[in-house]
Amino acid sequence: MPQRALMAFDLRRLDTICGIATPRGRGGVAIVRLSGDRATAVRDAVFLPRRPGAPSPRTSIRGDVVDADGAVIDDGLCTTFPGPRSFTGEDVVELAVHGGVLVQELVLARVVEAGCRLAEPGEFTLRAVLTGRLDLAEAEAIAAVVGARTTAALGAAQRALRGGLRDALQPIRAALVDVLAELEARLDFPDEPLGDANRRALVGQLERAHRGLRRLVGGARRGRRLQDGARVVLWGRPNAGKSTLLNALVGHERALVHHEPGTTRDVIEAAIDVDGVPVVVVDVAGVRDGDDVGEVEARGVALARREVARADVVLALHPADGPPPPPLPDGVPAVDVVRVASKADLGRSDDPVDVVVAAHRGEGIAALLAVLAQRLGGRGDDDIAGDDVLAATARQEHGLLAAADAVHAAADAIADGLPDELACSELRRAAHTLDALLGTDVGEDVLDVIFSRFCIGK
Repeated sequence: MPQRALMAFDLRRLDTICGIATPRGRGGVAIVRLSGDRATAVRDAVFLPRRPGAPSPRTSIRGDVVDADGAVIDDGLCTTFPGPRSFTGEDVVELAVHGGVLVQELVLARVVEAGCRLAEPGEFTLRAVLTGRLDLAEAEAIAAVVGARTTAALGAAQRALRGGLRDALQPIRAALVDVLAELEARLDFPDEPLGDANRRALVGQLERAHRGLRRLVGGARRGRRLQDGARVVLWGRPNAGKSTLLNALVGHERALVHHEPGTTRDVIEAAIDVDGVPVVVVDVAGVRDGDDVGEVEARGVALARREVARADVVLALHPADGPPPPPLPDGVPAVDVVRVASKADLGRSDDPVDVVVAAHRGEGIAALLAVLAQRLGGRGDDDIAGDDVLAATARQEHGLLAAADAVHAAADAIADGLPDELACSELRRAAHTLDALLGTDVGEDVLDVIFSRFCIGK
């Protein structure tokens, strides 16, 4: 998707923005949201209460949205949220009108006519960050809440929305600042040597901070998996039992099963929840060589090879009494492979496998799901507690990694007796990175990229 031009947002918040805060299309109710200094003035120009008097803050009142000539566009409810205690920290007005597509367009056009600007995607949430109502990690968590596809993903996003990442980073940053202050004091008084006991104490403090950051990195990887999901591809020869396994994983007949080789010609996908991770299971054509492979089947095999290249995990199947699965295609990036012996009721495999299943009986499916959960970093991961704070974006993961590397470098510099300036430089880099994670020190270009991924009206 092409990026929007830099500085699409009004970072000084000099104008009043508006947008439709509910999904586009026909529905029961639509909400047109306004935010900015002129929100109440625009409200008074477009909304006429049924009862006289000024609207009470945070109380919904009945009235009519009218055009410039006073003709009624629609009736609905108006709610006013005065700043700074609103979502954006500014005066916010929400007009709840009927959810017809034409009604939404007319009301939005009227609000623009009265003095608002159409909001950019994510601009309401951006204003909450600019006014200090949210930090940047909390703002990103809003997008994660909206996009969550499993209850585990939703729970992780809600913990982040409640400030979990900020709360986890604050004591780590405080420890870094404490060590930095000690070292800089030594720089000011170079005749005061840093004794071995003090050196060990500072290194220990930084090692604890490093462990905390590495734990958050592990949580970030799981958080990204919860949000982004994973693709699991069933790979094997014809009649290896791939389609039967897909149906067993899904819990109903999603793929046609038949003893005739080459039954699966196209790519068949089904969504499942693997211990909180949203997973798309992909059944592809069986891979075989020979002169009897027709054109359609050959195209199916080509699609199978393409899907393996996109996979996060490959389930390499072969019948327990049959030959091993074909090797993965050349040029495929490194991918996690789970070796599965299928049709266990027909015999026993002599090849090393990770799981044995008899899918048509449901045997081994629980064990296979447990292996998948472990490979995908599901809730069963012993290194990550279920209530851990989970970052969920690549930006957050990379920031945590960079901060951890800087802290580790600072600890090594102190332990090795290197000049204190080196450790100070690394600690400043770590603190700057943590500030950028929460948005207290971040460039406008970063803000533009982050919020461009939001929906309009949010």
